[in-house]
Amino acid sequence: MRRMHGELLLLSVLLWPAAALAERVTIPVTLDPALLEALLRAQVFTDGGDSVRLNDDGSGCQYLVLREPEVSTADGEVRVRVNASARAGRAVGDRCLLVLDWRGRLELVQQPALTADASGVVLHTRSWRALRADGSTDTVSTTVGGWIEQLMPLGLRETRVDLLAPLAELGEFLALVLPAGNAVGAASGREPTDARALLASLRAEAVGAGPDGVTVTVAADAPPQPATSAPTELALSAAELAALEDRLDALDAFFTNLIVHLGERADAPAASELFEVLVELRRDLVAALGERQRAAVDPARALFVEAWSALAPVLQTVAARERDADAALRWLGFIGAGDALRALDALGPAVGVDVSSQGLRRLARILIRDTDVDPLRHDDAVNPALRRALGFGPPLPPPDAYAPDATWLDWLIPAAVAADSLDPALVKRLNNWVPRTRDMEKYLPMVREVLHHVVERQLAGGEVARAFHDVFRWLVFAAAWQESCWRQFTARDDLRVPVESASGDLGMMQVNPRVWRGLYDLHGLRWDIVYNAAAGADILAHYLIDYAIRHREHETTGTIDSLARSAYAAYNGGPRQYDRYRSTDASAHGRQVDALFYEKYREVKGGGEMAVTGCYVL
Repeated sequence: MRRMHGELLLLSVLLWPAAALAERVTIPVTLDPALLEALLRAQVFTDGGDSVRLNDDGSGCQYLVLREPEVSTADGEVRVRVNASARAGRAVGDRCLLVLDWRGRLELVQQPALTADASGVVLHTRSWRALRADGSTDTVSTTVGGWIEQLMPLGLRETRVDLLAPLAELGEFLALVLPAGNAVGAASGREPTDARALLASLRAEAVGAGPDGVTVTVAADAPPQPATSAPTELALSAAELAALEDRLDALDAFFTNLIVHLGERADAPAASELFEVLVELRRDLVAALGERQRAAVDPARALFVEAWSALAPVLQTVAARERDADAALRWLGFIGAGDALRALDALGPAVGVDVSSQGLRRLARILIRDTDVDPLRHDDAVNPALRRALGFGPPLPPPDAYAPDATWLDWLIPAAVAADSLDPALVKRLNNWVPRTRDMEKYLPMVREVLHHVVERQLAGGEVARAFHDVFRWLVFAAAWQESCWRQFTARDDLRVPVESASGDLGMMQVNPRVWRGLYDLHGLRWDIVYNAAAGADILAHYLIDYAIRHREHETTGTIDSLARSAYAAYNGGPRQYDRYRSTDASAHGRQVDALFYEKYREVKGGGEMAVTGCYVL
């Protein structure tokens, strides 16, 4: 019944006339060569070894075998190359009396076109030729030529790609993110687009072939959007604030679970690509929540488009590796739906695109068919699969749980001990101590011991090359100084609470729980100085290795200390800011932060890390 509903929806929108004077939006849906190969294997090459046997008399003396299709596209054409072997003869006893025994390659040239009802693509084979090893044309016997002309499988003569299912998925998804009467665009003072009219105009309009594959242009018509002045910021009510936070949480969950899904594949994308998408998205989510008291447009929509645009090349690469035809078509529908949302967003807020939990869940279901798992499940627990997908090692040793709501004078609370090599009494005291200026002679040496411990434990993992060990040590000590003056706790109303920034960064290393949830224990970040320091060191090591060193910052600038400056710039500003410390386009605030860090780094490098005492001079 569901498929029938989708087919009826698709047929209705494909046959509906385009709206007059409408604003046309196009969605390119690309059938890449790998997808076409998968479909050929499913339709034609169904014998063992990606092959199809033709004119086989069973004797082993007469057959034509085609195997291992390879597809390429360019200049409006699709070329299918296959390995081929042919025999012609008859059996004589247990031997063959052969008049032909040929092996070579065949190339078929196909022309793409839409089907008559625009529900799919057909690739018409208009010519073929035999190839030599060097790619030049070979001559084959009239026997082989006749067999090819007469016995070519229909799936090779006319390769068909049924787009009914992915386009129906697209229509059903858009129906959720463009609900009729949606008021998302209300802040602009304009009426949102009626989704029914837009969906009714959805149609496959054209097809062509280029270097990336066969591209079907799906078009839709939105009512023309009149030019207006910039939207006015409106104060949000408590209910609107809560709804916005729910949408942003759903957006985070959608991309987090998608990245875990990608990371669990045997051909998982590069972890650095997934890491940058997720961390930048989460940093933007934190910023959006910090500015959520007033809004002119829905930030969830803009954040989806930005994150999807960054992830789209990765998704295309993963989809191109898919060898299963059904799974490849699901990828096609999934990528097409996300691209459609991006295209519609370009028309402006009055279109009424609503990145709701319902719409994101429907989008995820196109790809992730496990109905027992909510694709928007939200869990703050440490997720080893997420850490692996983003290029991190095993989870840090967990902190011990204890009551976090005691007064800062209560030293009887059992404290977390994050490592056996640290004195439990030292950790216990630090985890229940709000330092004051008069305490610095005792407090700071104890914190230095903690920092030394987490640095050496990180280096023992072997990921940081020995040549950069000193840089990493100085980097961690200076970052802790810059971020918090080596403090994990402060006092508020006689309660011991973690040091926390306006954006929610926590503890000595100022690790943001929204950005790093799933990678670190949030309780430990808040209440355990050793765990917080270890998490900060882990993140700094990641930025040092995967950004500063990988981008050869020390070679660009001629000094090894630039590695620390680069790693800290990324730590403070996000992965795309790894070169902020030397960029002429950096903000004044960013340049000031980087300059202050470098002052502390040079102090630490010279053996003066205890100059952190200056933070506490009244």
